[in-house]
Amino acid sequence: MPLLKKYLSSGLLMVSAAIGGALLEASTDLIKKNFEPTLISARNALEDWSYPLPSEAVIGLNLMFYMPSASGHESWAEGVSATIPSRSCRKTEGHDIVRAVDESPNGHRTNAIMIIHCRPSGRVSVFLAPQSGEAKQIYDGRFKDGEKIGFAGVAGSYAAGVLTMHRLDAIEPSGQWEPMNLPNENHENF
Repeated sequence: MPLLKKYLSSGLLMVSAAIGGALLEASTDLIKKNFEPTLISARNALEDWSYPLPSEAVIGLNLMFYMPSASGHESWAEGVSATIPSRSCRKTEGHDIVRAVDESPNGHRTNAIMIIHCRPSGRVSVFLAPQSGEAKQIYDGRFKDGEKIGFAGVAGSYAAGVLTMHRLDAIEPSGQWEPMNLPNENHENF
């Protein structure tokens, strides 16, 4: 009898642990599905309010897809770019841009659409929608000038590539302005 009692208690403990694990996993998924979007939305709203993009900022994004050569001799790249003025991103809900890859001299090989969303804080999300249908996020973060992000390809739609981000606006110099190309007493006028 003690042996049966030992096996029953061990079995009851294993069943309890399995049920507890299943409940924990279900509650974790429930919390993730319900609270994660709310927390992300709150973070984005706080960033938009605390750290808005400067009004004169211009963001440039460039995607380059590197194509292997079928003959093995020469490879080439196809690209797509977008320029976003901060006044567009600073709208309440941000701004969306959709771009297709331009024709290349070697024939169009990239079958994907670039989808960009920017927020007032400069947070940028970049997605690639391949021919297979489901968009793949290749970047989500606060804009950093000069940042380069590599991404993997999708067979039949696009090859691997690099996303490069740059701030394109000109920053006006500070200090005293000096006239240029004017004759002065130290130089002769040619």
